[in-house]
Amino acid sequence: MRLIHVKLEKIRNSLFVKIPDLISEALHLKEGEEIEISIHSEPSFAQGELWEDELEKTEDINEIYLSISEDLHTLNMYNRIYIPEKYRFFFPPANTDFYLITNIGQIKTHITASGYFTKGVRSWVEINGPLEPTDKIHVTMIDDNRNVYEMNVDSGNKISNN
Repeated sequence: MRLIHVKLEKIRNSLFVKIPDLISEALHLKEGEEIEISIHSEPSFAQGELWEDELEKTEDINEIYLSISEDLHTLNMYNRIYIPEKYRFFFPPANTDFYLITNIGQIKTHITASGYFTKGVRSWVEINGPLEPTDKIHVTMIDDNRNVYEMNVDSGNKISNN
């Protein structure tokens, strides 16, 4: 099972859960459907007390593609990669370090509170940049338990050899 981060929103004195668009699209969720959410913080009680023991397995999302066309200047000029809010569930919480395996080696980084990878990214941008509006950044989860991901550029201008 893959853990994701959801946001609680208060609407007319009731709390609602905001599920990232990528998850709702991948699982084909529709308004009015029921989903199960595991609660792992206080108060501590047995998960079985909330729901039946048999849980349905869902498809894990193990990769994402980031379009960089909207934030190209920031990436090339300031050596930071913006992660749109809809993709932030894929990574550990803000300011929690994780590892990116890249063509220049392993980078230890994290997402800032404003949604950027900055730590360790300068060398990667120097080797892979300048990036173009048609390029996409492909991130694949390698090991969720150890927070290891792989990051590559899929260039819209180059034909892949795969």
